[in-house]
Amino acid sequence: MNVKYEKKNAMTFIGYHTEILPEEGYQKCPEFWDKEYAARYARLWQTMKPETEVEKAILENGIGMFAICAEAKKGFEYWIAGLYQGGDVPEGLELFSFSASEWAVFTAKGPMPESLQTLNTTVWQEWFPNEGMKYRANGSATLEVYSAGNPQSPDYECGIWVPIHRMDNSECDTAEVVSTMTLTGIL
Repeated sequence: MNVKYEKKNAMTFIGYHTEILPEEGYQKCPEFWDKEYAARYARLWQTMKPETEVEKAILENGIGMFAICAEAKKGFEYWIAGLYQGGDVPEGLELFSFSASEWAVFTAKGPMPESLQTLNTTVWQEWFPNEGMKYRANGSATLEVYSAGNPQSPDYECGIWVPIHRMDNSECDTAEVVSTMTLTGIL
């Protein structure tokens, strides 16, 4: 697992989303991409000539180069998104903003969706309970980042970005105690 820490300016994304239960994420997220992105816009990908305002926004904003996982009441909102370039937001699309923040930036290489799902599991099961205890989330969403190219290639690159806030020593000590109490069943 490769991780680096970077400061990034505020970012606004444009896209569309669905709500997914956490235990169904590894099945439902790829299905959302297949049905609501690849199949729905197949003609657009063949011609690269938009016929609707939504198709125009997809091309102008690179919708599909990012995904957002945002907390929701029953699970998480999963967004297919692009970096918003300004202008009108067509009906059917919405905006999502991240404030300026430090980010934990994780990268992976390999065919999709396996490479991203393996990275996701590693981030939350290895990084977060260890090095991640020095940080707290800066917001309630994470970002998946995709490269151009063939997503089935063994050289395909993708990533997960987690907005973070570095905790001071007293916050780290408290977080470690709570984590230990949770793991041992005291909490």
